[in-house]
Amino acid sequence: MPPEQILAAILVAGIILYTLLGGADFGVGVWEFSTFFQSSEKEKNHLYRAIGPVWEANHVWLIFILVILFSAFPRAFASVCRTLWLPLLLALVGIIFRGVGFAFRSYAAGMVKQQAIWGAIFSFGSTATPFFLGISFGAVASGKSSWLSPFSIYSAFFFVGVCAYLSAVYLAREAGQSGATDLVTLWRRRSLTMGVWMGILAVTGLAIIATDAPSLWEGFKLRSWPFVILSVLSGATSLWALLRSRFVTAITCSQIAVVSVILGWATAQYPFLIPSVMTIESAKSPDTVLWSMIWSLALGSVILIPSLFYLFYLFKGKRP
Repeated sequence: MPPEQILAAILVAGIILYTLLGGADFGVGVWEFSTFFQSSEKEKNHLYRAIGPVWEANHVWLIFILVILFSAFPRAFASVCRTLWLPLLLALVGIIFRGVGFAFRSYAAGMVKQQAIWGAIFSFGSTATPFFLGISFGAVASGKSSWLSPFSIYSAFFFVGVCAYLSAVYLAREAGQSGATDLVTLWRRRSLTMGVWMGILAVTGLAIIATDAPSLWEGFKLRSWPFVILSVLSGATSLWALLRSRFVTAITCSQIAVVSVILGWATAQYPFLIPSVMTIESAKSPDTVLWSMIWSLALGSVILIPSLFYLFYLFKGKRP
């Protein structure tokens, strides 16, 4: 397989991991924002305790994505940064404010007013970041120079919804682990509600793609329809598992549904990095650079993957 194809596949894998892990962290702030900061102290403690040990580690995948795009496909990186500098800048500001809010809220223990302020900053940053990343993603996927197209706006809300849904399912499981029956009921209900809304959004998205991104729609019709079916089936199974309080199954199926959406997009867009503008082949670096990256990633994964696995084993296992 050519090195550029390998790195493109690794890039998609990085997007998947950042969505499943970092996206769920964003979802915690989205829920606090969407409930108008009216959550009880018990709910808030559950939110912050759930992401506390892992939230910084999950941002490794964003750095991973940017390094691959910058080094392996510099022309695509330059084009994206020139066209989408404003939403990407706003997403970066959101990441910074989110981290600041999370850290300073923990240092303000016992000070109700200060905790409320920093919690609000955390929530705004957590909601703004996936919103503007979703806008940027939609602009790239549609191949349009404007990031205010219908598909870009839709992608922003869809990505925020994905983060909220994943977060709710994960939090329901963690509430079950801690034996908090009231929180299990709360997050199970929120997971079901958000899951239904995401199903409606997904169907709406296909209609928007057909009208606003015709080249992407052709790719979906020709190559990506199996992923659409898989996403529907796994999404429905996750809702069934939530009704039965089978949270491990619900998490697995919700993850499969999200992965299917991302793989469906990547398959529909192939071989373009930017549809109708730039292919993987035309955007790549010299082969010597690409092979050096592949070997570097292989060696680095020997340290990174076991470390992350051990981190999640310690804090997210059956007995964290």
